[in-house]
Amino acid sequence: MTPTALFNRYIWLVELLSYSKGLSLEEINRRWRNSGLNENPDCEGIPRRTFIRMKETIASLFDINIKYSRLNDKYYIDNEGVVRNKSTRDFLLSAFAVNRLVSENSDLSDRILLEETPPASNRFLPEITAAMRENHRIVITYQSFEMLSPREFEIEPFALRYFGRRWYVLARTDFHTQLHLYALDRMKTVQLTDTPFTLPADFSAQSHFYPFFGMILTDGDIEMVLLKTTELRAQYLRSLPLHHSQKETEPLHFELCLVPTPDFIGALRAMGSGVEVLKPLWLRQQLLKEAKEMAARYSHK
Repeated sequence: MTPTALFNRYIWLVELLSYSKGLSLEEINRRWRNSGLNENPDCEGIPRRTFIRMKETIASLFDINIKYSRLNDKYYIDNEGVVRNKSTRDFLLSAFAVNRLVSENSDLSDRILLEETPPASNRFLPEITAAMRENHRIVITYQSFEMLSPREFEIEPFALRYFGRRWYVLARTDFHTQLHLYALDRMKTVQLTDTPFTLPADFSAQSHFYPFFGMILTDGDIEMVLLKTTELRAQYLRSLPLHHSQKETEPLHFELCLVPTPDFIGALRAMGSGVEVLKPLWLRQQLLKEAKEMAARYSHK
């Protein structure tokens, strides 16, 4: 069996158990016999030894533990284990699942449309992850949208983050007092060095990005933002929260605790009349001012 076929089988099993409260091996095999991934429809199912190896590999690759309950003779995913590194694992599983879907339905390729990540945003991922693994500095040639020409300098890569169809590296430099974000699609070259750096023992990428929405990191304070929405917009927010702190305090009222960065304010603008900012007052006034300016611009003849 090819590596791709094996990977697809692992993803299939994780997806199957993720959406159930547990399945016996007999039930798993019944699903497998009806799966489009099964190239041998006459097979009786997944041999027990093969299933055990699959469990071990899934634990190694994704840190997802599939456990067995003697009480009801069912296999299930250990939810406590899934909590660790959840966002990274979910991203990987989602990516593999989409790849499996497209491969399995190649005859529908012109009817399954995906949002593309610009190739330039992916090309230096191997070099940057290699530097992160060894904690070595890298030399980048970089040109942001505000720069007139490219500039070469060294960075210490702390973490990678994907947002808005772009990859970013969070890094320390010799000329910024705080960690800074660099978009991979604005890098011209990346070169590994033999110069090591020390990653602070208390550094946590999860904690660093915790109070923010998007990729603009500011020195602002965490504030409580209260939104009132339409019923339609509320359904969107319930199914896909803006931020991990989001909670619905009463019908159509959503509370978030975060730093209101330009990225977040831009997301509020994009929702238009579907959302009203109740708190904080300064943010409500800012959006009101912008709405009046926009109305005046569009009413001008």
